[in-house]
Amino acid sequence: MAFSPPATITEFAAAARKPFSYDLRHNSYIWFGLFWGIPIPLVTILYELRFLHSVDSIAAPLAIFGSPLQWFFLLHPLLFGAVFGILGTIRQEKENELRLRLRQLRDMAIHDQLTGLKNRRHFAHIFHDECARNLRRNETLSILFLDIDHFKKINDNLGHHQGDVVLKELGNYLKNQCRPYDTPVRWGGEEFLILLRATDEQSAVRFAERIRKQIENGISPALPCMFTVSIGLAEYRENDTLEAITNRADKALYHAKQTGRNRVVSWSMLQAAAQ
Repeated sequence: MAFSPPATITEFAAAARKPFSYDLRHNSYIWFGLFWGIPIPLVTILYELRFLHSVDSIAAPLAIFGSPLQWFFLLHPLLFGAVFGILGTIRQEKENELRLRLRQLRDMAIHDQLTGLKNRRHFAHIFHDECARNLRRNETLSILFLDIDHFKKINDNLGHHQGDVVLKELGNYLKNQCRPYDTPVRWGGEEFLILLRATDEQSAVRFAERIRKQIENGISPALPCMFTVSIGLAEYRENDTLEAITNRADKALYHAKQTGRNRVVSWSMLQAAAQ
């Protein structure tokens, strides 16, 4: 059985081969090691001088440097500097790994893992920020609710893997169609939401119709099948809560589903039809 060195030794040896371990300018651990090791050669020199004085030796002080063992003690600052420099490299790598992991965890907390869009939980924070911004600028915003028509049939007929492909490609498409300051969101299942900043209901309807038609005609060669979406939308009202505006958009979406699917219905259109 081949010998495998402990992980700590392997990690130390790997760090010893990296230039940062000996970078006096950026690796402060080296200086800490140098200062930490200085007392050892000082004590060695003082001891040798005291010994020479005690035996009334007329040997030159350079005799202090006459043996390998004495050199070993005299070079301790350099040895400590190198060791601490290597430890500094290990610590830097650990900190970089921790920062990367924290960034990954943060991304996982705010993004949907399949589509890469913002998730529903994080959208609550975005919505309140957008409402405050619109209030300052005296602008409006609109919410679009999209639902894939007959998505269950896609999963049943083609399998859940192909259903995931549909969701991922639709997420990519929505992200590309939105402006940099709009927010597409994976709401859950086959439902998506888009927050359109500085957009009234009429402009939102035009945007929704455009993407609905493009989705109907096909948005990606990677799709396993053609599909359509139904869209409901609502415009922000003064003092709206997230629950209130999404509830209106959801009711408009439900009406689009009930009246044939592959349609765009706004809340005001739904209200006008009810009168």
